[in-house]
Amino acid sequence: MRTAPHVRLAEWIVIVTFMVMVVVTIAQVAGRYALSYSLPWADELARYCLVWMVFIGMVVAFARGAHITADLLRERYRGRVGLVMLTLIDIANAVLFVALLYGGLRLMQMAATQMTPGLGISKSWIYAALPLGSVLMLWELVRQSIVRFRHPGATGRSDAPPVL
Repeated sequence: MRTAPHVRLAEWIVIVTFMVMVVVTIAQVAGRYALSYSLPWADELARYCLVWMVFIGMVVAFARGAHITADLLRERYRGRVGLVMLTLIDIANAVLFVALLYGGLRLMQMAATQMTPGLGISKSWIYAALPLGSVLMLWELVRQSIVRFRHPGATGRSDAPPVL
């Protein structure tokens, strides 16, 4: 099964933020020790890249089945009962990510006028990782649930083909 577009988007965001974080950190260390000069915004940018990697990377991990799960419930129940258990887990996850989406949007609103000290950008850009990650996770939850109901026994993960 091909990787879903929202998961590919999340993968690219994680790759780019990781690359920026590594390059900026290396430049900061090299500048500090080789040139005795420190970039005033480097640690701030690296920290914000890490925030984005965490909240967007959770989508990639979940889609690949590498995210933390309740395996005990998956392994113990099979058939219809197992499908009901997985559906209940998906509903609990959806409630969590709807709450994170709402809280993230509120946080973005509150921080809209605050500027970061080193980069001079609105803190809303940093906090945008939370609602974006939540929307992508909700999208993936719905996608996996649809696959699971269409093909009972399928994991629904992007990297695993549905079991027919």
